[in-house]
Amino acid sequence: MSYTTEEIKKQLDDAARKLQISSEKAAQERQQQIDSMESAALEDDSSTGPTNFNVRFDFNRAYRDLPEAKPLRFRREKRSGLIGGLLYAVFVICISLVLASLAWLAATDVLGFGAMDEEVSIIVPRGFTLDEIIDSLYDSEVIKYKFLFNLYAGYSNAEGKISPGSYILNKNYDYRAIVYGLSASSRVLVETTVTIPEGYTLAEIFQRLEDYGVCYCDDLWEVATNNDFNFSFLDPETIGQRNRLEGYLFPETYNFYLDSSPTQVLNKFLNEFNYRYTELFYERAASMGYTTHEIITIASMIEREAGSDDERSRIAAVIYNRLNNSSQFPMLQIDATIYYAIAQLDIDFSTAYDSPYNTYINSGLPPGPISNPGIESITAALYPDTTNEYYYALTHQGTHKFSRTLAEHDAFVASPEYAGN
Repeated sequence: MSYTTEEIKKQLDDAARKLQISSEKAAQERQQQIDSMESAALEDDSSTGPTNFNVRFDFNRAYRDLPEAKPLRFRREKRSGLIGGLLYAVFVICISLVLASLAWLAATDVLGFGAMDEEVSIIVPRGFTLDEIIDSLYDSEVIKYKFLFNLYAGYSNAEGKISPGSYILNKNYDYRAIVYGLSASSRVLVETTVTIPEGYTLAEIFQRLEDYGVCYCDDLWEVATNNDFNFSFLDPETIGQRNRLEGYLFPETYNFYLDSSPTQVLNKFLNEFNYRYTELFYERAASMGYTTHEIITIASMIEREAGSDDERSRIAAVIYNRLNNSSQFPMLQIDATIYYAIAQLDIDFSTAYDSPYNTYINSGLPPGPISNPGIESITAALYPDTTNEYYYALTHQGTHKFSRTLAEHDAFVASPEYAGN
């Protein structure tokens, strides 16, 4: 026999009602039994128990919180419908595509996929920070995502592997190759060209070399001061003097490797001087009664004073005329020597400045060269003009007016043509 759904529900509801009626009837019967027991206890006067035994228990009150029996009901599952399902599927697909795209972009940077095959130069300075290196890599387009490389650097201890120096990296390097490429074991020799103008001082030369990434100033000063270079024109007694190489770093255009040894760099300058200052020059200086050091000192003053190449030998003549007439002209009175003395100081020019390089208050030559002269000034110092001139003063054209007497000199200085003030 088969039943419909409605018939089944009706039968279940009837059964539940009968069960509820049966439960209520059973409860009434239990209450009647209790009442009977209470009455019997009150009437019992036997010695086996108390004469006033009384039991009071309210079953209705004790079970009043029990839920009433309810008929069984069928429940239908809720459904979102076809459109809701489609929208949810589209949402999941979009999120997946976004995440996949981000993962792919990250992977291309980490693994170097799709990057240009182009080399770039990266300089890792002394005392670098990881952020500085990451900025340099980003600016050079070696990496695309700073935060991602920073995460990798922390994971791989990149900061402990990177060393100061100059490196060549390719834009298609993966992160591992980048870190290895910035380590000391992978350093490549990168050459740079540096031109040193005539008349530069040691301080100016060292600063230019640092600017070009050849050496650090501090290292150059340390080696220049204390290294024993094997050249006859250098006095070994000057070891320990800061300016002992002044005048001997020959001005020229040089090719250096980045991050070179300061000793090798300075030897290159000194070798060039040794090559240019020929044996003929030594002989000429000796015939004049001057040492090489004195000739280079004179040449360095010519280099700083001359306004044109034509003036060099004429300025040399003024210097020698004064040196050879020291009783009448005990002081050279060359401004460039004072400028050299105060170059590293924040003070104004003064002819009264107390320094051994001040040729207004000290007789004869200064203690040493005040610049690094070129071959034209060295030649002028060895082959000066023959004149009777003892003075010269600056004109507005950048050259000098030469005079034989103090009266001529003072007259020019008082004229509008003088450019010294």
